[in-house]
Amino acid sequence: MNKTSLGTLLLLAGVVILAAVAVLAFLDVGTWLLISVSAGVAGIALYLVHFWLNRDLRHLWKRAEELKPQERKLRFGELRTSELHDLAQKLNQALASFDQAIGHLAVHRTELRLLLGTLEDPLWSQDDDGNVLWANAPFHKLFPAFDSSREQSYREIIRDPELQEAILSSGNAGEQLPLSLNIAGHSYMLSSSRSVGNRRYVFILHNIDAMERTARMKKDFIVNLAHELRTPLTAIKGFTEAMQDSPGQDHTRHQKIILSHTNRLIHLIRDLEQLIRLESISRLEASQIELKPFFANLSLILEPDIQAKELSLNVELEEGLDRMVCDPFRFEQIFINLVQNSLRYTDTGGITIHVGKEGENTVFTISDTGRGIQNEHLDRIFERFYVADNSRNRDFSGTGLGLAIVKHIVVLHHGEISVSSEMGRGTTFRISIPPLAERKNESNQPS
Repeated sequence: MNKTSLGTLLLLAGVVILAAVAVLAFLDVGTWLLISVSAGVAGIALYLVHFWLNRDLRHLWKRAEELKPQERKLRFGELRTSELHDLAQKLNQALASFDQAIGHLAVHRTELRLLLGTLEDPLWSQDDDGNVLWANAPFHKLFPAFDSSREQSYREIIRDPELQEAILSSGNAGEQLPLSLNIAGHSYMLSSSRSVGNRRYVFILHNIDAMERTARMKKDFIVNLAHELRTPLTAIKGFTEAMQDSPGQDHTRHQKIILSHTNRLIHLIRDLEQLIRLESISRLEASQIELKPFFANLSLILEPDIQAKELSLNVELEEGLDRMVCDPFRFEQIFINLVQNSLRYTDTGGITIHVGKEGENTVFTISDTGRGIQNEHLDRIFERFYVADNSRNRDFSGTGLGLAIVKHIVVLHHGEISVSSEMGRGTTFRISIPPLAERKNESNQPS
């Protein structure tokens, strides 16, 4: 489309008026007639300029009225007046930049909500009228009356009077209220923050029970680690001093004991390193494995330990169950650790690994004919350094980390592990693994 500038239109109008005046002057008409005709010609010329401009202006006005949040892709089209066309193009550029900024904000908003959704503590935002604007999954779980599809006041959702009062008197931004709230059998502490302009509030309920449990687990871990290190180091120190005090005697027995405790320390450090690596990764290097060759190789690895205790190891594969996707290296560690754990407490009989299907999941049971575990210990058996029977623990070579490692590997496979036991008859571990897609995590190679 050819563009005409506003200056050109005005120039043409001026030329028309001057031409009309010149013609009338040449015809020697009267003064009043000359003025009247000139004014009429000028009016017509200006009307034509107005008509030309009005078409473009009406287009701009119409487009401006159509601009709404949901019409972010709307743009101004071609205009006949060059100045207005240039203005429209500048507006198009501004709209494109605005659209891009809105897109970035939408992405950041989604990322922020995903991040906040991973928090384990209940978190929500509300406006200055007390209406809840957004909440994460733990809030939904703690307060099932919340309905995100409609406007609700926090008083409608949160029925606890003490918490309602705490929200009402939350005070300044970032305030952490020094009161403990008991909600659904758990202790919480409320924190709040306020946005600029005081029109939005964010609240979070800190689970004090979970915080205390985490602190207790850290303390127990340090105490247990110190104990696990102190025992072999004390023995090594004692036997070394005994050898120094009697240099002329045969110290073969002392040397064997020192070597045994040294190996125990090496195994402890190895298991600690392995546990730390497992806790630092979020994905495994998964690939498809053939189950028969996998368990045949596992039997070869465990054969010396099985034969040393004169026990048996049986693997039962349900018909048609030939392969699965897992991290082969880590998955092998599950069965090595579980079988070795069973060997420590099994004197007769043997160990059976059964592999079957339950819906889409592959289910493994590892059963032994050992001494069993008392019921009060079953809930804590996967904790680091937890010992189910202190009276006999020192007689065995475990580090107390094997079952914790097993649980971490199972969780990384998005699976579940449980244990059942009967005193005098044995223990059974049950592992359920859902279908996994093959994937490669190059940043976390097994070592």
